[in-house]
Amino acid sequence: MLLKAEKHYHPDLFLVQEPDVKDGKIAGIPKCWKSWLSKSGKACIIVLPTCSTPDVLSAKENTIAIKITKNSKAFTIISSYSSPYANFRVILDELTDLTTNINGEESMMKNT
Repeated sequence: MLLKAEKHYHPDLFLVQEPDVKDGKIAGIPKCWKSWLSKSGKACIIVLPTCSTPDVLSAKENTIAIKITKNSKAFTIISSYSSPYANFRVILDELTDLTTNINGEESMMKNT
């Protein structure tokens, strides 16, 4: 599904929730794609080769954050996961911690 989306939309990255993880890696994606998981493995960011040198900022229990540079501008990308049964306060604390540390930079956040 991601391969079809990549061919059709040409994104720089994907924010994925509950990916299929095998041996600590995302199953079914090309080796040239870089990926990072939250500690629980529920939130994921996949970066394609079109994106220049991403840096991991933080991997928390339900949240993963990276920094990318696009057109000479830095962006923070955050993916967070919360199940309907989770303690939302824990996820909110993770997001608050991350957004406090980015100091007004451009950012994109997804929480599901």
